[in-house]
Amino acid sequence: MVSGKTCSACRSRKVRCDGMEPTCGPCSKARRQMECVYISAVSSSPTQKGPLLQKGAACYACRRKKKKCDAIRPFCTTCKIAGKEHDCQYEDNVERSLTEALIAHSRNLEQRLAVYESQAASRSASTSREEVVEASAPAIELSDTLSDFLPPFAAPFIRGTSLSDIPSFFINQSPSRPSALRNDTNPLSINHHHIAAPLPNGDDFRALFLSHHGQLGVCLSQAKLEAIMVGDLSSTTVHPVLVHAAQLLGFRLWQEKTRTVYNPGIEEGQLSLIKQALLNTVDPVTRLQVHCMLAFYFLLRQFMQEGHEQLVQAVRTVTENNMTFNIQTEAPLQELSSQAKEQICALCQLMYLEKAANLVLNDPPMLTVQYEHEFRAVPYLFANLSKNNLVILRTRSVSLLHQTRAISAQWTELIVNPQYTSSNTQDQWYTDYWNLMEEVSEHISSLNTSMLKATFFHHREHGLVLKLCLIITLTASAELHRLLANNHIESRLKCLDMVFEIVGISRSLQDDDYIFLDPVLGICWSMVASVLKEEHAFAMDQFSLVHFKRLFHVLTTSASKLHRTLPYVDGSLERISAIASDIEELP
Repeated sequence: MVSGKTCSACRSRKVRCDGMEPTCGPCSKARRQMECVYISAVSSSPTQKGPLLQKGAACYACRRKKKKCDAIRPFCTTCKIAGKEHDCQYEDNVERSLTEALIAHSRNLEQRLAVYESQAASRSASTSREEVVEASAPAIELSDTLSDFLPPFAAPFIRGTSLSDIPSFFINQSPSRPSALRNDTNPLSINHHHIAAPLPNGDDFRALFLSHHGQLGVCLSQAKLEAIMVGDLSSTTVHPVLVHAAQLLGFRLWQEKTRTVYNPGIEEGQLSLIKQALLNTVDPVTRLQVHCMLAFYFLLRQFMQEGHEQLVQAVRTVTENNMTFNIQTEAPLQELSSQAKEQICALCQLMYLEKAANLVLNDPPMLTVQYEHEFRAVPYLFANLSKNNLVILRTRSVSLLHQTRAISAQWTELIVNPQYTSSNTQDQWYTDYWNLMEEVSEHISSLNTSMLKATFFHHREHGLVLKLCLIITLTASAELHRLLANNHIESRLKCLDMVFEIVGISRSLQDDDYIFLDPVLGICWSMVASVLKEEHAFAMDQFSLVHFKRLFHVLTTSASKLHRTLPYVDGSLERISAIASDIEELP
């Protein structure tokens, strides 16, 4: 027998081959004629494997799940087979937004240079100009190319329109020379230090606002949303001030998402249009909506004084017009009108901003206790509206967290100074505690179903708000269970269940989701970190300790991303990092 040689026929039949040539023994004894062919050692060698991947070349999904990855772009084979192409991300995607911004900036500079060169050629060819321009301002002609640098809401006025037809927002006119350009405050003067990419069309800004209007706390009828989309300023369906406010917020959100900064004159001019529109006759509900939108805008830009002034104006609008949640209908089960729905949602948004400012910034309350009592009855009076409206759901979540912190402070007083509290006071506390626990549990159950439904049908914006509401309400539940955890094992286990669910939802958040979240999450994550710190007082094995360190890693990472995206998270991040460092030092 010739060792090391096997014909193809014996190999396929899995028969021992003696290696004899030209025909081996098994093939010659076979009942049917076999093709006894020997394969060379080179061709029979196993297929050569591909090159080894470098460290960090695998996608994030395979690395997280510890699966083999071939690093094929745009989607690796493992993710493609699993149908998870949207999760297949590589490290270079993290810097993609910055690279795209730099490329867009280079194109922007090339376009601007071409515009200036064409202007120089036109000035040498023509001695007369249609408009008188001040000597200090650069000579700018309104061409199709230059319209790309204008504010998006100026686009409808540019092409085919003379300079004198453009609104005063874009061209600050002086009394002596109506069509003159002033270089000091004119938004048309391009600031090289601010513009980083060409501006999209104005419709894109309004579309961005409308796609996230629920997250921004705005509730409008379908007719008004369509009027805002087309930029209708005729006051037929929607007041022009809402169109300007939508344009402003859409522009700000676009800058935050793309991490670009434009000439501040664009936003200042839009703010002037809003201020001018508010001087006209505006119904109270619309005025309240605009003040809440401006408060969100200024707080997002960390303009504390301006944001506080807008909240004061909103509260004044509510009190002067006697706006309440108690809206009477002609029949008990009659559907609410669009105006009534907008009023309820506008009041909810104001209450949400007020309570969020109290939680994050320690601002004093502005609304009376009467509005708190009226709001608690909204889910029962208007069940259909409260079940699906994002503004009401988010306001209820923050309200429950606010009540939880208050009842937790009362519990501390009962523990620290029990001799100064009567039995009636303790009984009342327990009554309030269990009532609040029941309300929180009911709200969590409703939110879970709605969140699963929204994510199943890929309603990303809707599902993101529901995740925010769930984290806030689960934090309230964890804090309530924590109060009794030392003396009640079931409460301790429930508290840990809430913490694990909060961490699980936090891990599901993507990087581009954080701009649409809220600094209140920093408070929630710091409260969860405090709960985990108390859990270390109990005996813990090595496996549990490693698991807790992973939980803290998720909390620290999420809080860091929120801090990079939104303001007012510094204190929460410091508290979480301090607790996490203590956990890391444990053996």
